[in-house]
Amino acid sequence: MCIQLSQISEAEQSLHDRVDRLQQCHDINVPDAYHALMQTIEYLFWLEQELMEAYDFPSRQSHLEQHARVLRGLHCAHGAVLRGDAAHGRHAGGKLLLDWLALHRDTMHAVLSVWVSYCDAGLLDHRAPVQRLTINAH
Repeated sequence: MCIQLSQISEAEQSLHDRVDRLQQCHDINVPDAYHALMQTIEYLFWLEQELMEAYDFPSRQSHLEQHARVLRGLHCAHGAVLRGDAAHGRHAGGKLLLDWLALHRDTMHAVLSVWVSYCDAGLLDHRAPVQRLTINAH
């Protein structure tokens, strides 16, 4: 397994630790815990983007769009947290985030991991143009 994939796994574990802290802290500490969670997920997404760019991952655009949507939602919830709504932050930064992350890991991360593994094994040349299938409707 390439070093970037192990770094992503470590960042995911750190994110889970941040979610646990957010869920367990006193309401007065939710803004700080939520901020730490945001920093961790932004770092995780940066690691993924670096890996996708290094391996010229063909599904990079849709993967990054998912990241952007999640970050948008979390940033909107962050505003509510800063206004004192600890419950909103715990929900967005807890159950919703973990549910999304599980789905993301089982779908997009799985495909990315296979792509990287195939490239590292020499089964794919990630520098060569990707051949796309075209269906002729005639």
